[in-house]
Amino acid sequence: MSNENGKADCPFSGHGENLINVKFFRGFRNDLITADEIKAQARSAVMQQRTKTATVSKEAPRSEHTPINVADFVASL
Repeated sequence: MSNENGKADCPFSGHGENLINVKFFRGFRNDLITADEIKAQARSAVMQQRTKTATVSKEAPRSEHTPINVADFVASL
């Protein structure tokens, strides 16, 4: 599904919901994070937002992993 600009539509648009900024951090994991895990975390984030139980920090957690260029990573798959 894409709009007239060729960009993918937001999967949450049209449902009367406000968009929230969600970031995922790997922490200390070295394995791949599955799509099901990402979906579960997204559902959890939505529920925390709705129930106003989300812990909001001003700063992202620091990772011991070296930064990677996502475009290079995807191209290598």
